[in-house]
Amino acid sequence: MTDAAMAVTERAVERFVEAYLVSLDAEIRKDGRRWTVSLPDDVDSELELEDTVLEIASDAKEVGDDALAIAPESAFVERLLDEAADRVPVGSLELTEEQWRIELPAWITAGPVDVVDRTFTPYYDRQALCALFHVGIETVSEYQTEELRSLAVDLNDEEERPGLAETYLELTDGEQRELAPGRPVDDTALKNALGTVRSNIENEVAPVVHETRERATRAAKVELEEYRKFVQQRRDELEGEIDNMSHRIEDATSTIDNASEQKDRVEALRKRKELQAELDDLRSELEELTTKLENDFPEKRRDIRDRHSLTVRIRPVTTTLVSYERGDLDLTLKTDDASATVSYSYAIGAGVMEEVTCEHCGTAVTTENPLTFDGNSRIGLDCCGE
Repeated sequence: MTDAAMAVTERAVERFVEAYLVSLDAEIRKDGRRWTVSLPDDVDSELELEDTVLEIASDAKEVGDDALAIAPESAFVERLLDEAADRVPVGSLELTEEQWRIELPAWITAGPVDVVDRTFTPYYDRQALCALFHVGIETVSEYQTEELRSLAVDLNDEEERPGLAETYLELTDGEQRELAPGRPVDDTALKNALGTVRSNIENEVAPVVHETRERATRAAKVELEEYRKFVQQRRDELEGEIDNMSHRIEDATSTIDNASEQKDRVEALRKRKELQAELDDLRSELEELTTKLENDFPEKRRDIRDRHSLTVRIRPVTTTLVSYERGDLDLTLKTDDASATVSYSYAIGAGVMEEVTCEHCGTAVTTENPLTFDGNSRIGLDCCGE
């Protein structure tokens, strides 16, 4: 499955664009990486697409003027994300055993255990809010990170359902699926769940925000230090230029005092006046730079801080209420020298709902430490297997 946090890559953008256009009842005719798209006349959208050519690309600059780019950070995709974030359509669907496959966990299929029989017994239905968020972290200067992030929260206990979030990503891949609509939910529960989803995503991206902020802070310090060195160097240059200019004025004054001809004296007076004006300008610049150094560049600090400040955008672009069955998954498992029937709490679309551990040492059973048997004990192949 696709991971629930996707960088805004070519494939992720393609899936989002197709899913969003399908939600608008768009007609999409595909020819390889080029799509011709038309929207119904009565569609609730600011998009104007009538036999418009869209082209999938890794970089928007690769697409010619005859098409709109389906690419990370392309103007067209940004427009779709903005519109989707404004609309945030709330759909609903139902996942049942008849409509969705029973997916065995990788910690079973990756090991030596064979599943010879399976039975799912649903006991009750649950509802979850699944949302696809566009997460953008950027500074004006240089750092930018974008993700499409999926997260699912159970409406009953507001616990995350990672497996359901990944299933939701599969449901946004543009394929036509015959899924029944889910049950309605009141606005308060929906609002609370959406708030929980947003809060959880904020917590998940917090390390990225922190890392980006630290990088931006370091870059700002380097830039300020470079500017400080430039100002100090310029101040030293000005002091040298002022000394030189003072000597030139002294020479001009000496010429005035010693001139025997009136025209030579007038020319020397004119030259001294010009030199004095230049000297005044140099002294004014020196005074200004000295003041900046003494005050540690308040205006420059503000400018650098503004250019390196972080902007974090977390916007839902699609939300869906998913009704899903929860019950027991009974599995008959077999290895070369052992077999057993085991039961796990299971939800359609979400997978096994409990953490499974090795009965010998308590280590989590995972894809890297898959399930096996030691007599009647269920153990991890890596931690306690032979």
